[in-house]
Amino acid sequence: MRRRLLPALSALTAGSLLLAGCGSGSGPAATQVAAPTDVAKCDPAKSTLTISHQPPATEAVAVAKQRMAARYPNLKINVNALQTKTYDEFTRAVVADIAVGKRPDLIISGLGQIRFWTEQYKPAPIDAAALPATYRKQFLSAGTLDGKVYVAPAQVSVPMMAVNQTLLRKAGAGDAAGIRTYDDLIAAARKVTAMTRRPSVTVATYNIPDWLSQGFVQGAGGTFVTGDGRPAFGDKLGGDAISLWSRLKREGLELGIVMDADSQAAFAGGTAAFLMTSSAGIAGLQKSIGDSFEWMPVDLPTVNGQRGPMPAGGNGWLVLSDDPCRAAFANTMIGDLLSTDGVMAASGTAYSYIPVDSAAAERLLASDAATPQTKYAWGYDRELTPWGGWRRGEVTGQIVDAFRTMAQRLQSGADAGPTIQTAVRAIDSLVSG
Repeated sequence: MRRRLLPALSALTAGSLLLAGCGSGSGPAATQVAAPTDVAKCDPAKSTLTISHQPPATEAVAVAKQRMAARYPNLKINVNALQTKTYDEFTRAVVADIAVGKRPDLIISGLGQIRFWTEQYKPAPIDAAALPATYRKQFLSAGTLDGKVYVAPAQVSVPMMAVNQTLLRKAGAGDAAGIRTYDDLIAAARKVTAMTRRPSVTVATYNIPDWLSQGFVQGAGGTFVTGDGRPAFGDKLGGDAISLWSRLKREGLELGIVMDADSQAAFAGGTAAFLMTSSAGIAGLQKSIGDSFEWMPVDLPTVNGQRGPMPAGGNGWLVLSDDPCRAAFANTMIGDLLSTDGVMAASGTAYSYIPVDSAAAERLLASDAATPQTKYAWGYDRELTPWGGWRRGEVTGQIVDAFRTMAQRLQSGADAGPTIQTAVRAIDSLVSG
C-alpha cells in the first residue's frame, strides 16, 4: 500500500476553534452552561433533549433513549450521530453546530478533549454519586480535571499491539507474548519480513498519534506531559520511545500506512503481522479475521521492557445544556447510558471497549462472545492515566496536528531527534500562548 503524507490540519483546526472564542453575542461567553436542577421539578413535555455522538455510541444511545422514553413518555429526544473519524473532528463539528445555534445538551467527548470543553464552555461537573452502583469509579480519573468530574467515561480503551501468531510461527519468530521490547519486535519483524519479502509492521499516524506517543513514553516509565500541562517527552527516554516509527522505517519493516482503518485492514488481510492500534478494535478484527489465522492482542512493547500505565483512550459523556431542566434530564440519561445494559451495548461485540460497569464486565467475560482476544479488553484491569493533560484546551486540535506531522515525518524516515524536538517546541509554544 502506497503511503501518502496528509497535510497538516492546523489552519482548519484553528479556524474551527475560533468559533468557540469569546465575543459579543457568540461563543461560550454569551451562553453559559446551566447547572442541573431537581429533575422532579421539570415538565418533560416542555423540554427537548438533543444528543450529539459518534457512531461507536449508537447502541448505547438506543438503550438509554428507550429507558428515558419509558420514564418520561412526553420528553422528546433528538439524536445527532455525527459521522466523524476522530475526536478532534467531532469537537470541531459540535463547535460549528453551537456557533449556528444548534447547541446539544449532551455530547460524547474524547477523553483527550476535556480541557477544551471545560475552558471554552465551562460545563457543570457531573454528580458522580448519582452514577449506577455498578459503575467502576476507578475510571472517573480519566474524566476529571482539577478535582472535578466533567466527563463520565463510557467507552474506554488502551493502546495495544495485535500479532499474527501464524506468521510468527512460520517465520520462526517466536511467540507474541514474548515481545516486550522494541528490540524483541524488530527481531521478530525481521524474520517475518524476510519470509514474506514485505514490511510486516503497521503503526498508523493520523487517527491517534498523540495517544500512541503517550503510550510509548509512559509505557517505558517516562513522563509525557508535565503537571502544569507542558510537553515532557523531549528527554532521552521520550525520544527513544517515540523514535519507533523511524527505527522501523530504517529497517524496512514499517508499511507506511496513514489511516488506522487501513492498518487494521492490512492486519486482517494478512499483509501486516504486527499492528499497533486501540483495544477497541479487537472485536472488529476478530470478525474480519475469523479463522484465517491465529492472532493475539498483547501489551505495547516498550523501548526498555517496562510496563508503565497506559493513557485511557475512548470517550465519555459531558453535559452542555444551557437550560437547568434539560441539564437535569441529560444527567439522568447519563445514568442510563452507563447502566449495565448501556455498557453491554457500548462495550460488547461491536467495539470491545473496556467495560466501565462491573456487572457488564462479568457478563461479557462469561458470555459465548468471550474469546482469548476479547478477554484482553473486557478483563483489562491495570492502572490507567488521563489522555493528554495539556494546558490551554483551545489548542487541543493544533496539538494533535503537531503529533500527526511528527509521526508522519518519522514514518517517512526523518531523523528522530530533530523531528521530535520540533514537535516539542511547537507544542510548548501552543500551550504557552
